[in-house]
Amino acid sequence: MAQSVGIKDVARAAGVSVGTVSNVINRPDSVATETRARVLSAIDRLGYVRSESARQLRAGRSRIMGLLVLDMGNPFFVDVARGAERAAREDGLGVMVCNSAQSASEEAEYLSLFAEQRVRGVLLTPTDASGRNIASFRQHEGDAVPAARSPYATWWTRATAPSPTSAVRPASTRSATAAPVP
Repeated sequence: MAQSVGIKDVARAAGVSVGTVSNVINRPDSVATETRARVLSAIDRLGYVRSESARQLRAGRSRIMGLLVLDMGNPFFVDVARGAERAAREDGLGVMVCNSAQSASEEAEYLSLFAEQRVRGVLLTPTDASGRNIASFRQHEGDAVPAARSPYATWWTRATAPSPTSAVRPASTRSATAAPVP
């Protein structure tokens, strides 16, 4: 396996500091045009790819949203996944889609995986009627939003997320209202 190129290698090749390389990647407008061009040239020449795991370690969370559905064979959940991907992409996020196969134990395993991956939030169709799986996930600072009976997937933050005992019915593509589970 080839040695991966790190940010220090790019800095050395471009003759700049690691901080300057970071600024080119994250805040390009803050770097002089000539310096930015030199760093971008070094990135291309060396084949540098930013380490998402290193960025995630520093940030303490990922740029991934979890989506846990009951049955990916059901066209309804395919539509939910499409909506979740669209909404997540608008916020600069990706979506990790998992299928619980209507199993509370698989749901618990996937929620544990999401917690380990420090996903930004989870949109799910709950299997565990007791709510223990969601409660356990929330102990890890996770945002879990039930999506059962929802015709669209929408991105929620902790402040706008309904309780785990609510079904979500989006009012628009960017906001949601909660209604009691029938």
